Amino acid sequence: MNELLDDTEEDGKVSITERFYEVKQMLDYSTEHQLIPGVVAWLGRYDNVLFRYHQGYAQIYGEKRKMTSDTVFDLASLTKVVATLPAVLLLVQTGQLSLESFLSRYFSAFQDGMKAKVRIIHLLTHSAGLISHQPFYEWAQGFQEIVNLVVHEPLSYEPGTRVVYSDLGFILLGALVEKISGQSLSEFCQQQIFEPLGMKNTRFLSPLGLLGPLAEKNFAATEVVDKQPLVGIVHDENARAMGGVAGHAGLFSTAQDLSRYLAMWVGQEGPLREVVKERSLHSYTHGLGGSRGLGFVMRHDSYDIAGDLWPTTTVSHSGFTGTSLVFDRPSGYWAILLTNRVHFGRQTDISDFRRRFHNVAAACLFG
Repeated sequence: MNELLDDTEEDGKVSITERFYEVKQMLDYSTEHQLIPGVVAWLGRYDNVLFRYHQGYAQIYGEKRKMTSDTVFDLASLTKVVATLPAVLLLVQTGQLSLESFLSRYFSAFQDGMKAKVRIIHLLTHSAGLISHQPFYEWAQGFQEIVNLVVHEPLSYEPGTRVVYSDLGFILLGALVEKISGQSLSEFCQQQIFEPLGMKNTRFLSPLGLLGPLAEKNFAATEVVDKQPLVGIVHDENARAMGGVAGHAGLFSTAQDLSRYLAMWVGQEGPLREVVKERSLHSYTHGLGGSRGLGFVMRHDSYDIAGDLWPTTTVSHSGFTGTSLVFDRPSGYWAILLTNRVHFGRQTDISDFRRRFHNVAAACLFG
């Protein structure tokens, strides 16, 4: 089922149904031809939702369950920008942290050699010298054990000289939030970000299936592991080994909650002040082989999923499980695309699908 909000006239010109018909067609095709198991897609401007759509299946293997508008998704790396980034920015906003602070102030393993040059801003812009990923879950279990391994990981390049997308940097940022705030990353985000924004279905979840307030919710199944699909259990192995709470992955949410989060970024009231948001959304990495703001991906970065038609001021981020966010602060337009693509196997590639979706979305939104 899908929903084109209603047939009311917008700006006296064209109905919502007509305006977004091409988006609906494209998404119908994607599920009917099994490019993805299922999808939830919302488009909007500021705090207004203009288009809601859901189609396909939240789970196919094991038990067949249809996708719904309030299906809960494993956000994977969207955790970086929906939880860890605003948590760090709140610490900056309240004077508890400076982006120019050296990481050695908080982790003694960063006091020598190239590591002594790493600043907080390098972690946020993926330019700290850290590699992209390590399977720490193969060697350790528990939040602190894995943080200790990350802290002692050697750098692979001089800080501030290249952009290399890195889970490791955001694991450290999650640990930094805990060090400074005295709360777990989960508690801090819940109290300071999710509750103020009314994000009632956004949580870090225990890998033991202790779902708490989300226990009765419909979860999008992710990868099938040992013949059993992961449902309400974090897909990322390192986050799972850390107890489900990590700076790089582990967050679960819905399209409705994410629409409230994006509304904050495009100008609505929220925990982050306007000056903080403005400073976050421009490139800090010119000439470094990538274009990164604080956390977010800028246009023409290799990870940019916004397609060909969104403005140059657009930013985005994606998650490995099949999730993504795109928004343009000056115009107020945003797009949420949530899929469970890894339910068909982690080799399922939706990069072209994502860009094509954002092309047709931009054509309909910007006209």
